[in-house]
Order: sequence, then C-alpha cells, then structure tokens
Amino acid sequence: MNSKRIQDILKTVLSLALGVAIIWLLYRKTNLREVWEIASSAHFGIIASSLVFGLLGNYFRALRWELFLNSLGYRPKRESIVFATFGNYAVNFLLPRAGDLWRCGIVTKYDQIPFSKTFETFFVDKILDILAGVVLVIISLALYVDFFVSYFHQNPGFAENFTKLFTSVWLYLLLILISGGIFVMFFYFKENPLVKKVNKFLQVVQYDMVLIAKMKSKGKIIIYTVLAWLSFYVYFYICFYAFDFTKNLGPIIGWIVYAMSNVGVAVP
Repeated sequence: MNSKRIQDILKTVLSLALGVAIIWLLYRKTNLREVWEIASSAHFGIIASSLVFGLLGNYFRALRWELFLNSLGYRPKRESIVFATFGNYAVNFLLPRAGDLWRCGIVTKYDQIPFSKTFETFFVDKILDILAGVVLVIISLALYVDFFVSYFHQNPGFAENFTKLFTSVWLYLLLILISGGIFVMFFYFKENPLVKKVNKFLQVVQYDMVLIAKMKSKGKIIIYTVLAWLSFYVYFYICFYAFDFTKNLGPIIGWIVYAMSNVGVAVP
C-alpha cells in the first residue's frame, strides 16, 4: 500500500473520529431513550414527503451560488454546483462545518476554479443567509409582538440571559482585544511576509466583492433567496404533522418557531 493511500485512509479515519467526538460532546447529556420514544412515534411518510421541499431549498441556494461565481467570470457546471451544495449539508452531519470547506473544494476540483474564489463566493452566500435570517426574525417580532412579550414575561430567565450577554464586560473587552490585535498586525508589522500575503489576499477579496456588488443578476439573487427560505419553511412545517404533539399547531406558530430556529444561522 503506497503512502498516498495510507494518508487518504488516515484523513478519513481521523475526520470520522473527530466528527464522532464532536457529536458525543454535543449530545452526551441527551436522554437517548426519550429521543427514541419520540422518533419511534413519528410518521416517517410525512417526513419523507417534506424532504422534497428541503432539496428544493438547497437547489435554489445552489443556483444563487452559481450566480456569484458567474459574477467573477467563472462558469461552473450546474451539476457540480448542485452536488456540492447538497453534499455540504450531508458532510456537516459527520463533521460540523467541514461541509462548508468540502463544498468549495468539490467545485475547485471538478471545475478548476481557484479555491479562494469558491470560498469568497461561499462567504458572500453565507452572509446573505445570515441577513435573511435576521430579516426573518425582525418580521416575526414585528408581526407577533404580543406573543414574544407574553413569552418573555413567562420566561424571565431567557430575557435576563440575553441582557447579560450584551452587557458583559468580557464581550466588549474581547472585541477591543481583537480590534487592537488587527491594528497592531497591519500597522506595526506590515512588512512581515505573512502580513503582506494576508494584505494582498484581502485586496483581491475587496476587488471581487466590488465585482459581486456590481453584478446584473441582483433580482435573481433576491428571488432565489426568497424561494429557498420559503421552501425550507414548508419543509419545516410539514414535519409538524409527523408528530402528534405538534400536528395541531397552526402555520403561524410554525412560522415563529421556524424564524427563531434560524437564529442559529448566524452562528459560524
């Protein structure tokens, strides 16, 4: 067995081991018996039917990403973009966030697009999803303000923790340290070879961001974003009917839960 083959096997084994370790750390306190009881009572036919809308949402995301790459002058194959986007979420199940890098790497490999360009456009795509998630939450807060006021009154601990987070001295101290570190790096060590490379890369990124901002397909970007999020909402809400304890909840409650669940999109 040659060394390259051994390296590939080791990479796969280590990736799987790391994924299992992360999953164990995240869910080690979960009551698996309770999870199994809930899962065994689910109507899997309904869950299976909802997957159509989940796939549709990811398809619209793939089309949106393709437009970002097109704005930089690249024409990847549609099937590569769709496969990479679908695979992104599958890989994330094994190793959280590794799917993001895998997604960019697949398009780089099969369409000969520089990894820096696929990652830049993926980053823009991610930022757009974060903004869409924020808009979704704001709309929900505005439309159902009475519901949230009632919830905060009934759960004072939640509001208290939220307030503590944004009034924490440590949070602002961390932001100051990060800002200070960046300032020192770029103004006092600007002749450092590594800093020069980073600075050059950021200049290229800035140029590419200008190209993306000037793209002519902004209307399509908005349409694909709206269609993707609506598809995910339908995908999410259909699953309510798969469980007896949620099947009687209406679409408004479904929308609120969906909006709040997307707060996690902002977490890198």
